[in-house]
Amino acid sequence: MRRVTIVLVGALLGVCAQGMRSSVAEADPAACQQYDSHGICVVQAGAPGGQVETQPVAMGSGNATGPGAACTLTASGAAISCQEGSAWWVQSMQCYAQVSPEHPPKDSPVWGGHTDGAIYLCTFYTGGRTFPGTNGFSFWSATAPAGPAVVDPAVLAQQALRTVTVPPPTTGRYPAGTMQDGQPFTLVNAYTWFWTDPASFRQLTARADAGGLWAQVTVTPTALSFTPGDGPGTVSCPGPGVAWRPSDGVWAPSPAGCDYRYPHSSIHQSDRQVSATYSIRWSVAWTSSTGARGTLPDLTTTANATFAVAEVEAVVTR
Repeated sequence: MRRVTIVLVGALLGVCAQGMRSSVAEADPAACQQYDSHGICVVQAGAPGGQVETQPVAMGSGNATGPGAACTLTASGAAISCQEGSAWWVQSMQCYAQVSPEHPPKDSPVWGGHTDGAIYLCTFYTGGRTFPGTNGFSFWSATAPAGPAVVDPAVLAQQALRTVTVPPPTTGRYPAGTMQDGQPFTLVNAYTWFWTDPASFRQLTARADAGGLWAQVTVTPTALSFTPGDGPGTVSCPGPGVAWRPSDGVWAPSPAGCDYRYPHSSIHQSDRQVSATYSIRWSVAWTSSTGARGTLPDLTTTANATFAVAEVEAVVTR
């Protein structure tokens, strides 16, 4: 009677698995001519003892899976779950592996003469959840079979975000005259309107694809802020603001709430100016083909504007 050694192979890659331990008869890869429906190459090899032993070769070590991650089924390229209960997808073996809940005695053929390592169950993907081991086999390995190089959709979302050009605000302002020395100015106690071009205050999206899945980020402006430069305070409004028009009147507040009143002139300061900062705050959310979703840290884009704060009687325009 001869021993039948069943060697797991990546059938779809056209490669016969090798590396049987010395306690198991070496199989000739060239003899790999017949595969069963699960990608198992059945190789006839002479062996003493007249036993029939199932001893797939363990491939790799380590385990890498993550929440919301997706793996790839080689046969169809379809994205499947990287984790099913306590089992993880082993890409090279095209099955879900997990430690066997009941280890056979050490003299059982599945141990192959080893006393270290562990016995694992390898279950083939069938579109259902037949765990443990009802559609696969048991095997020994010194270390846990390697999980796939998992594509984490959150990381993919970060990659998508790096492709987005998030614009800075433009520095619209009123009053916005020019003094005799050429300095732009606003006026003490006037409602200084601030705004940004609406084109710089709009939702942006980007998508990245890898490993059979995709993630899309949506970058949304949430507020326009104005740091006036005469102290620590900042004022904000929820939109881009609106540009001043003559029909709005010289002393009217901004209907969008985007305005600030300077209490003091800057003319008598050493630099005679203030440096104001415009900021747009952006929220970042992502979704993915795995169904996982989340958020990334908010972003802020800024631009600066320098001008004088003048008293009405001191203003001389060209």
